[in-house]
Amino acid sequence: MSGSLRADSEIAARDQRALIFLHIHKTAGTTLHRIIERQYNPFRIFTIEGRLIERSVAHFKKLPERRRARLQVVKGHLSFGIHGFLPQPSTYITFLRDPVERAISSYFYARGNPINAFHKRIHREKLDLPAFLELTRWNDNLQCKVLAGIERGEFCPRAIFQAAARPGAPAPDPAFDRWSNAETLETAKQNLARHFGFVGLTEKFAEGLVVLRHLFGWNLSSYASFRKSRNRPGRERLPQSALDAARAHNALDIQLYEFGETLFRKSLEDAGFDVAQEAVRLLESPAAGGFRALPDWSAMILRAAASRAVSWF
Repeated sequence: MSGSLRADSEIAARDQRALIFLHIHKTAGTTLHRIIERQYNPFRIFTIEGRLIERSVAHFKKLPERRRARLQVVKGHLSFGIHGFLPQPSTYITFLRDPVERAISSYFYARGNPINAFHKRIHREKLDLPAFLELTRWNDNLQCKVLAGIERGEFCPRAIFQAAARPGAPAPDPAFDRWSNAETLETAKQNLARHFGFVGLTEKFAEGLVVLRHLFGWNLSSYASFRKSRNRPGRERLPQSALDAARAHNALDIQLYEFGETLFRKSLEDAGFDVAQEAVRLLESPAAGGFRALPDWSAMILRAAASRAVSWF
């Protein structure tokens, strides 16, 4: 991520690199999916489906090389390393989120979403955040795991997931999470520094979009937020014990986030323009009203459907 942003943008416009969006759960990724789908030919986008991650990744890897070579974008809940299955050059982008906020968001999303596997158990057993974190240990340091290249099938085996979701089942043995270690953290840091054209922060999402717009030449004057959590209390309303539990379960992710902050700050310094000012204009655009925007739903749905059709056929 060295060099001026303008120089990087000129390179990105000239070459034929595929864009790989590594979407980490609960990091505002759904909004970026919709933005990307408006910037590229939907028939040249491959989307890893969130509810069928392992099947979707396996299907991608089995595609004929000529089809993979035509892709402009690969995106979704994937782990680092999928670039090895693209014959053309590629670059990654991702957003990191404050690990405590991500843990809180994961809990309240599960509690408020009736189709979530843990929804019923949370309500029947009145599980609080610390109890939820004990049950879902595959989520510990999740950002480190996916950025280090550990596949979901490894750190979140289906049998462990299904067992933990059953009412009354005990929490997984903490020893099961053998990936939360210093080696995973260091590998994740090295991958971010060497292979990512952009590392953003969810807490600075608009600023990140401004940088991405200049890096990749996107036509983006406004945006709408999707799947923003509703009725979620701020962290200041949670007991200290819950916050301490979230930190303990994500101690390595906290270090990774600090490293990501350094990379993000450098991208702002290299920009050569006032990123903060452009972010304000993006949020306050009269054409869309920032977060309050109502997008062109029909066009958005058609483009999303087209990219997903390509991903399965």
